[in-house]
Amino acid sequence: MAEVGTNGKNRRRPWLAAVLSLIMPGMGHIYCGRMARGIVLAFLSCMIIPILFGTLSVSHSSVRMAVIITSLLAAAAISLFAIIDSAYTATRTAAGYVLKDYNRWYIYVILILMSTGGSLQIGFNVRSTLVEAFRVPTASNYPAIVPNDRFLANKLAYRTTDPQKGDLVVFINPEDRRANYIKRVVAVAGDTVEIKDGHLYVNDEKLQRKALPASTLDNIRIKILGEPLEADVFEETNGGAKYKIVLAKPPHDKTSGDFAKMTVPAHHCFVMGDNRNLSVDSRHFGPVPLATIKGRADYLYWPVKDWSRFGRMGN
Repeated sequence: MAEVGTNGKNRRRPWLAAVLSLIMPGMGHIYCGRMARGIVLAFLSCMIIPILFGTLSVSHSSVRMAVIITSLLAAAAISLFAIIDSAYTATRTAAGYVLKDYNRWYIYVILILMSTGGSLQIGFNVRSTLVEAFRVPTASNYPAIVPNDRFLANKLAYRTTDPQKGDLVVFINPEDRRANYIKRVVAVAGDTVEIKDGHLYVNDEKLQRKALPASTLDNIRIKILGEPLEADVFEETNGGAKYKIVLAKPPHDKTSGDFAKMTVPAHHCFVMGDNRNLSVDSRHFGPVPLATIKGRADYLYWPVKDWSRFGRMGN
């Protein structure tokens, strides 16, 4: 039975409709008596993740990350539309709104519990198998990553292949398993690695460096402990990969010197920070086991210095 509201007692409140839609797209419309629209929005919101997982199971690796980003943006768009439209709908609902059978507090509680449980499960699945967000507090991988940059790591990147030279990989810190590191892969299993006179050698070949103008860093200059970081900038070529590195000048050249030749063992890779003179990496803790790699850094979603860097992470 419907219950008749009087004297504006059951007036629909825009802020409450918006909050309900924030919790679960469509619930704000149900609150306003728009059951059909609410069900459609809830269905669209819930279907994104199954469609995403289904697409990723058959998609080529080159499009997987694009599918993830598109799906997350679609979910955000649905949620934003639901919030705005439900609040607008509430403002246009008559003061003497007649409560429907489903306009009961316990119905909202059940929907919230279902939505919260589903959202937590979806969030856990996305984070554990698809993509995870990270923030980098240090300058060890400058200039590719500026301190406090936030990026998305693609956890599907190495499902069927191993890391390649030039990849930026996120892995568990071998010296503290509670922490994550991000470094550049410079050598893979079977390669020899050596540093002589400040130059990196892979398989007995000195990697070529091309000096870049200091202006390369103009938009992303940083300070370390209050002191500007002065550094020479180079583009390094490693096989088919090219990426920028910096050689920090005093007093920030904390990591320097030669490194004796070694062969990277099977199922490992050798990693270094792009800020070569200010990075703790495989020169200190040895090659990284592939089993500890969480994913490849692919998308920069919060660049702290220059928003032209937003998007897919280049070299």
